Amino acid sequence: MENTAKEGYLRAHIEQHYSVHVSELSRLDKGVFKVTHTDGRCWVVRVFPTDRPHEHVVGDADILQYLEKQSFPAERCAVANPVSSLHGRGILVTEYIEGTPADLNERTLRPLGALVGRLNGLPAEEGAGARAAGSLHHYAHAGGGPQHDLLAAAAWLAAIEERVPQANRPRYESLRQQLADADACQNLPEALIHPDPVLKNLLTTKHNGLVFIDWTGAGRGPRLAALANLIWSCALTKNGWSPRRVDAVVAGYRSQVHLAESEVARLARVMRLRPLVFACWRYYHALLADQPPDGTEWWWPSDELSEAVAGRACMVLQADD
Repeated sequence: MENTAKEGYLRAHIEQHYSVHVSELSRLDKGVFKVTHTDGRCWVVRVFPTDRPHEHVVGDADILQYLEKQSFPAERCAVANPVSSLHGRGILVTEYIEGTPADLNERTLRPLGALVGRLNGLPAEEGAGARAAGSLHHYAHAGGGPQHDLLAAAAWLAAIEERVPQANRPRYESLRQQLADADACQNLPEALIHPDPVLKNLLTTKHNGLVFIDWTGAGRGPRLAALANLIWSCALTKNGWSPRRVDAVVAGYRSQVHLAESEVARLARVMRLRPLVFACWRYYHALLADQPPDGTEWWWPSDELSEAVAGRACMVLQADD
């Protein structure tokens, strides 16, 4: 009943603020809704947490408008002034994209890598395009670079320290030490990046074009961090990882961008960041549920796996032209 009431408020707000008539509102994800108008048009409405600053939502819209000027395949703002506020929550409306989730095949992965490389090569932009980026808005609501994900993870572990059973202490301390030793991407070359360029944020349109969605928190950040997340998400399989997938996506990226030697040297360390932060998030919620992990869970970070994936990627990055 409570969710129904909230959706009713949201529907009324959309109609009143944007002067439209809504025939249907359906939930796509947490805080993300599809809105169908009576005239058949469709929008995506993103409702952000109250602790995400309003100016950051405005920044999301600014970046989408910049990408449209650059003809980059991304979501498009639905109206000229797409940002509003409801009960302290920022709201962003974009056009709904008719598409299907992208497939994990070489025909998709190489163009995907090239698309990320093309984004990294766009002209430098002032304003929102220059804001620090690289963290996930789910972890760091106020935005920032990869170091803000690490700070969030450290805060989660600190919050449950007293709940850690003695037998589980070594696993807890291992996560804390890995955070302390993590490469926070300081002094790496920066570019315009999507903070989470993974397959779940990629659609294939009916004309077989690729379009990135969910640009929340995009901005200027270490291009290596975004590339590492892309490679990692494409490489993993149910039984391990796929060298052919790594080859395809890295070759696509390399067709647009040549990394500095210092970036290639740090790829394995940077690739560990997102799995490590995710493991801290899972550990935190497991302790809150009084279910201490035993170390066999699939989400525990593996240095061996990240070294293998990064090593394969480096071979492609350093191959002769």
